[in-house]
Amino acid sequence: MEFQRRIIVATGGVPGVLNPAQLEAALARPFQSVFGRDVFPHPAAKVAALMHGLITTHPFVDGNKRTALRLGLAMLQEIAQRTTPISQDDVEALALGMARGQLTIDDVTAWIFAHYQF
Repeated sequence: MEFQRRIIVATGGVPGVLNPAQLEAALARPFQSVFGRDVFPHPAAKVAALMHGLITTHPFVDGNKRTALRLGLAMLQEIAQRTTPISQDDVEALALGMARGQLTIDDVTAWIFAHYQF
């Protein structure tokens, strides 16, 4: 994925996909539906599902958290307005919480709503 490669070039690490099936699953997760209804109907939930999926399934050789966060925050910049400042510590805590299994997609969605207006 070009987005991941650019992040690795800029910040260091090893580019490349470790598990293509996990990458496909993470990218498809925001668009899942059950009985014709979106599992993640709100754009905030879709972004949360994408970030959570990329971080927890670890599809890249390196830079999974960096890629997920930068991609998610870039998407939010396009679809919402940030309402509160977000520090580097806030972003790191979000990523580590997902990576450690402490934050669910619902938790990440709530974090997004706490910082963005749609």
